[in-house]
Amino acid sequence: MDQDLIQKIISEKANDPWWLESEKKVVGKYGKMFDPANLDQLTKEDFKSFLLIKNNLHWEGIHRQSNLVTSDMEALKRCLKNLLDEKIPIRKRLGQVFNVKGRGEYVIKGLGKAVITPILLVVYPTKYGVWNTRSETALKKLNLFPKFLPKDSFADKYLRVNDIILDLAQKYNITLWQLDGIFGEISGNGPFGSTQSEEEIVEQEVQEHGVVDLANFGMESHLEDFLIANWNKTIFGKKYELIYDEGDLTSQQYQTAVGPIDILAEAKNGEEFLVIELKKGRTSDAVVGQILRYIAWVRENIANGKTVNGAVVVLELDDKLKYALKELKNITLYTYQVNFKLMKEDL
Repeated sequence: MDQDLIQKIISEKANDPWWLESEKKVVGKYGKMFDPANLDQLTKEDFKSFLLIKNNLHWEGIHRQSNLVTSDMEALKRCLKNLLDEKIPIRKRLGQVFNVKGRGEYVIKGLGKAVITPILLVVYPTKYGVWNTRSETALKKLNLFPKFLPKDSFADKYLRVNDIILDLAQKYNITLWQLDGIFGEISGNGPFGSTQSEEEIVEQEVQEHGVVDLANFGMESHLEDFLIANWNKTIFGKKYELIYDEGDLTSQQYQTAVGPIDILAEAKNGEEFLVIELKKGRTSDAVVGQILRYIAWVRENIANGKTVNGAVVVLELDDKLKYALKELKNITLYTYQVNFKLMKEDL
């Protein structure tokens, strides 16, 4: 893809409200909030607010591990203070956060590059670009994404990616924030003109997923987030673990060439993958066809000979689903219950 595409997008979006207003709003607010001098006052609610697309106007889906990341706020603040301390070389700081063994004073489970690099950008908006799935996809389309060696650490990789991002921003005389928006546009998930209401977004999801039961779709969308946030307490967490890449959770809405898997997990013994699909208001035939497609994709593309099984999670069992799964021995059916109780409190 021709790099002139960047100039084309700059020309097209120059008057877009996102281009004109978003950087001042987001960098102004969160750059101050994450400033090392202010981190002692950082609250769990503050941090979680940054992770929401409605507030950061840029990075969708980074809220999924918010409960895990903020479970120990003192540890998180220590990590951020170290990460954002410009007196320490960035290579060393990143090496401490992305410790190859996944442990250490500054390692926070669930705090990956898709969260770390946006924080670096809002605090130091002229020095550090964002490396996430979207920017990586864009750089690959531009034939600019570097090749890494097996021995390269995360810090080695990020610094090479960041050098490319800095060069592009300088070449086109734009900010790193603006360039990240352009990466989104190139990868097909840009922030420009994003004025959809929540109702419109739900309607779009309903159409994309072939939903026939809107109530169950909404409930099971929340159930997906609940399973991720409470993974170790669920029946799945006893045998399986969630999948991370450079600290980023990839298990939820795991991206494949045939669509996103609701949850993909790997057995703790490393011998099996589990594809989990929530019915989400779809017809029984649709959800069975979908999970079979995902199982086949995982088996062919990433399993490397490991067993691939499936799990379908529904609120209520129906005969169509029951008979559709009866002969599929590698797919297990689960139902769930919702317990909701109001307690009157004496004042």
